[in-house]
Amino acid sequence: MKPKITVVDSCKLKIAAFECEAVGKVSQKTIDPTPYAGQYIRIWLEKDGTYSLDAKRDHYWQVAELQVPAQQYTQVDTGETDSDTGEPIMRTEALPLDLSAVEIFIWDLPQ
Repeated sequence: MKPKITVVDSCKLKIAAFECEAVGKVSQKTIDPTPYAGQYIRIWLEKDGTYSLDAKRDHYWQVAELQVPAQQYTQVDTGETDSDTGEPIMRTEALPLDLSAVEIFIWDLPQ
């Protein structure tokens, strides 16, 4: 059995709750991959039913992996004008990630 993973609001991953004989009941979890923009990530299930994205330690079971898209930015007018040049002052803002076209590889859970 594979856990059900869906994209929520085009920028977050939702892993549905499930039961697994090896771990027991695992609660639903929503993961925001924004801190991993531009990286290939893996999502692991721990023996206590929690999830981890920490690539630097041992884990119980790999649940999924995906390439998180690079962060995109936009320029927003602050409504202020530069007193020296008369040009509008712009601010850079990060756009929400768009995971809608990302391929998520999901692995079978332990039996």
